Amino acid sequence: MTTGGLGGEEVREESSWRYPLSIFVATLILCAVFLYYYVGPSIDELGGNEPSPAISEERIRLTVGDLELSVPANYTVYPRDRRDGRRREVYLYALWSTFSGYAPARREEFVGDGPRSRRIDMTIAERSSAFSEAERIEKLYMPGVKDPRGEQTVHQLLRFEFRERSEDVPTNGYAENELYIGETPDGEQFAIFCVEAQASVSSPHCWREFEITDEVTLTYKFKRPYLPEWRAIDAQVGKFIAAMSVDPAAS
Repeated sequence: MTTGGLGGEEVREESSWRYPLSIFVATLILCAVFLYYYVGPSIDELGGNEPSPAISEERIRLTVGDLELSVPANYTVYPRDRRDGRRREVYLYALWSTFSGYAPARREEFVGDGPRSRRIDMTIAERSSAFSEAERIEKLYMPGVKDPRGEQTVHQLLRFEFRERSEDVPTNGYAENELYIGETPDGEQFAIFCVEAQASVSSPHCWREFEITDEVTLTYKFKRPYLPEWRAIDAQVGKFIAAMSVDPAAS
């Protein structure tokens, strides 16, 4: 609004509501930013990179390397893996010993990480090592153990301890872990690592990594109290992956 002033000059009158409105809008924007920062989804959540259980049993078609999978959504850990397509790696989980997928009634067993959690974590990934499991045992693992003879356990596994890390004694990075060597039903050696029971880890676990095709490796992880059941766990993991695999010729 303009009015005549002294000497014929125009005087512009500012609206009385302009400044309060500007302050209100600025406050509203700041509040929205504040709320989004504290309660809004993170970038990882928006990209499906935060673990989030799914109740759907709809099957997802995924390809990793030369392996094709058909996986119910409630076995997938991340939302990003609930869309058909090719992946470099896929994270799955199931409950021991039923190998059932996520359900609301079993929520705590899937989202919790207690020392006796029955959750089996599985990672299917493109192969990154030129060594097979047997070659890793011979060339990477055994050179770092204290006693190459090992110790026989009641679980039909040979137990090995790794040398302590120090400036003059290099290690292969497995300090605070124990190595257990067993045999597959075909007589092949395989390795299970377990975090030492006395290590500074509240919920120690064990894991095995091996090749399931020429291009793909599988790593599965379970809690240390279930080590006595290693043979049954290994067999069930193999059956699970076989059941999820798709024959390209049949598709």
